[in-house]
Amino acid sequence: GAWSEDGSSQHFRLRSVGPQQNFAAMGNLCTGPKKALIVTTSAKSMDGHETGAWSEEITGPYYVFKDAGCVVRVCSIAGGDIPIDAGSLTKDFKTENDTRFEKEDIRLLKNTDQLKTLDVTAYDIVFFSGGHGTCVDFPTVEVGATLSKAFAAGKVVAAVCHGNMALVHAKAPDGTPLVKGKKIACFTDVEEEQVGLATKVPFLLASKLKSLGAELDGSDPWSVKAVIDGKLVTGQNPQSSVSCAKLALAAA
Repeated sequence: GAWSEDGSSQHFRLRSVGPQQNFAAMGNLCTGPKKALIVTTSAKSMDGHETGAWSEEITGPYYVFKDAGCVVRVCSIAGGDIPIDAGSLTKDFKTENDTRFEKEDIRLLKNTDQLKTLDVTAYDIVFFSGGHGTCVDFPTVEVGATLSKAFAAGKVVAAVCHGNMALVHAKAPDGTPLVKGKKIACFTDVEEEQVGLATKVPFLLASKLKSLGAELDGSDPWSVKAVIDGKLVTGQNPQSSVSCAKLALAAA
């Protein structure tokens, strides 16, 4: 359709440009594509351990959203360049999504916007990626308040692996922990022990979320596990990144 002006009344009317106007399709055009915000850590070390963001937990969700036609933005806690955990790009862990990202979209890790400068309620999905760097800058009152704001606005909030660190200080409108009574999948205490960082992290994430009232819904170490509880979507580990993003997309 196209707009034309009726000179006599100065009112606008829709001029049909084809024999079969598809008004449903036009409605979709009016609402536009879904918008997704991927939030990453800015911390490159944790208690002396070199770390950062886990690549697949950015690239997997990024392509789930992008390939579905979403407008996707990648931001970080402090802004600027995103540190990537070198371990996530070794031959044992590097994924097809990582390789594609290096070829097509690596620029998105440079000069990123700072989370606090963005209006999270302008996005349909706010996705918190993991990596041990999040243990440093995700479990803060400020990040928790930002996540809570998106959730209270009816947006889909998703987190995978250590991205769930963003939930630690998140609150429901009544001031109780946002995770209380909700099914959550996050990096398990067993997985933390298996990677040898149980004594480096500020606290064991699964145990912390359980203490806040979350109903943990974990699976075997390194198996794919993503769960949805209303508008909250969580994934257990790097292997669950794509599944978590797909659930978030379906909920948006």
